[in-house]
Amino acid sequence: MFLMIICCITISIGPLLFRNMESADIWQINIYRSVSWISALILILFFKYRTKIFKQIFAIGRWGIIAGVFLGSAQIFYMHALDNTTVANVLFILSSVPFVTALIAYLFIKETIKLPTIIMMAFAAVGIVIMVYEGISSGSAFGNLMAILTLLCFSCFPVILRKNRHIDMLPTLIVPALIIGLVGFIIKGNDINISDNDIILSFIWGGVLNGFAHAIFIIATRHLLAAEITLFMLLEFTLGPLWVWYFVGEVPAINTLYGGGIVMSAIAMLTFYELWKRKKLNNIIKEIGWNENTHETTKMTDNNSTNENLTDLGSKLVKQDIKIDLIKENQIKENIKVEIEKLLLPTLNKWFENDLKKMIKKHLDDQINELKKNN
Repeated sequence: MFLMIICCITISIGPLLFRNMESADIWQINIYRSVSWISALILILFFKYRTKIFKQIFAIGRWGIIAGVFLGSAQIFYMHALDNTTVANVLFILSSVPFVTALIAYLFIKETIKLPTIIMMAFAAVGIVIMVYEGISSGSAFGNLMAILTLLCFSCFPVILRKNRHIDMLPTLIVPALIIGLVGFIIKGNDINISDNDIILSFIWGGVLNGFAHAIFIIATRHLLAAEITLFMLLEFTLGPLWVWYFVGEVPAINTLYGGGIVMSAIAMLTFYELWKRKKLNNIIKEIGWNENTHETTKMTDNNSTNENLTDLGSKLVKQDIKIDLIKENQIKENIKVEIEKLLLPTLNKWFENDLKKMIKKHLDDQINELKKNN
């Protein structure tokens, strides 16, 4: 948890680094970001995969490359957005990534969008409209357009990975790192001379923020709930405008704050709702007396203990059936029931495949041996 907070704080200083560039343009920054980003990724991948590093990189396949192209495009649009509107505008628009991801997942991979998400999406859309209107009236419409394109590309990336869950996300980061560098070289050619200050900031952005911090973030997300990850993303989107406000004096427009506040509030409410629902689910699991560790560590030592455990198993299953019936009678919401099945069935299947089969086999072997002795 603490590591995730450090990562989000580190990633959030990206816009501040951009605002402190002296003379480098977007493409020059991306060239040096690419070099340091790729270098950091190679170190991370080598540390994780050792001699299998190239095998893992090529294993991402076509969809891994497509996902990387979306992420690379998002990085390019993101830089243009920062260059043409306020940091607050960009990050508040990007904070609606969870909603756009849900919508794209519904359209292309048929993931269901729940009613609370739909309601909060509507609120977020209102907030984005307010910010875009502010951008049009203040002459930064292009920056807002770039932010929206960034939002769409960022949202496509996790949807592709959800559809292709076998893809390891870490090696796919090589693709966007290569894209921003190659596009930068194509556009700038030999014009890559920038100040030492800009080189250092670009290396920090690419190597530390894009490389190490994002890699740690990706690894850490495997151990967190989706709602918890969203909360950490909110921390990043909130701190970004604050850094440039405090250190550079870039004050967001009042409508940007209003619109951003609506978007962030919608995400926060949905996130806390998901955490509350998760807590309620855990309470239900405790109510039905399910203890995964107890089942996984049950050991059979002799024939008598086998019979006792089989009897105990039967009584426990009966009790659980009764309690599950009671839950149904109390009209628990359908989505809660589905979540319970997702949590219980894999463990039950594993237990039946391993412990129960061993118990029954041992019991039958003992009975057969006893019959042979009697004969």
